[in-house]
Amino acid sequence: MTHSTDVADLPTLERWRRALRALARVMKNPGETDQVLAFSNLANAGQRDGRSHLFFDDPRGQRLYDERRAIDSRTDLDALAALPAGTLGHAYATFMRVHGLTPDVFDGRPDDVRDDRAAYVIQRLRQTHDLWHVVTNAETDPAGEVALQAFTYAQMNAPSAGILAALGTLRTLRYSREVVRDVIELYRIGKHAEPLAVFPWEDHWATPIRDVRRMLGLPINPRPIGGYTAGLMEAA
Repeated sequence: MTHSTDVADLPTLERWRRALRALARVMKNPGETDQVLAFSNLANAGQRDGRSHLFFDDPRGQRLYDERRAIDSRTDLDALAALPAGTLGHAYATFMRVHGLTPDVFDGRPDDVRDDRAAYVIQRLRQTHDLWHVVTNAETDPAGEVALQAFTYAQMNAPSAGILAALGTLRTLRYSREVVRDVIELYRIGKHAEPLAVFPWEDHWATPIRDVRRMLGLPINPRPIGGYTAGLMEAA
C-alpha cells in the first residue's frame, strides 16, 4: 500500500514542533499511548533509515520481513496460555491478560510512514514491546516504562527513547529515587544484550523463558524493574 505522506518528509522544524506537542501531552498524561507513538515516530524520523538499515543488514531481520512475521490479532493468546508454565508463550499470554492488553491493537501499519520496510520495523517494535517487558521483567507502571525506554535507547539509539527515559526519570524522581537505579541498570543491560529487535519470538513460544533470556544475553532471573509508582503519578 502506498501512502501519500511520510513524517520523514516534513521539514525538520515542523516535525519537531509536532513531536514536542505530542511529548507535552505524554508528560502530562503518560497513559496516552497514541501520543507516545506519535512522538516516537516524529522524533525518530530523521534517523529512521539508518536504524532500518541495521535491522535489514541482520539476516534475522531480513527473514522477519520476508516472512512478514507479525504479533497481532492472529496471535492466539489462548493457545499460548495453554503452554507449560515457565515458557515464553505462557509468560507472554499471562502478562497480556494480567494487564488487560491484547495484540489486536497492532493490526495494520503506521499510516504516516510511506516506506514499507521502515513501516515494518516500526510496527515490529511496537508489536514486541510487551515481550521486552516480559524478558526484562520491567513493570508497566511509569517507573518500569521509563526504565524500559532506557533499555530501548541502549539497544536502538532512537532519540525518542532517550528523551522519554531522561524526562521520565526526572519526573519520576518526585516520587521515588529508585528509578535512577532501574534506569541505569536496564541501560547497561541493553548495551550488552543481543538485539531484541531481530529476535524471532514466534519460534520460541514453547522455549523456557530462562533459555530465551540466556539467548538474548539477559539476566536469567531478573529482579522486578519498577512497580513502585503505580497510581502515584496519575493521582498527583
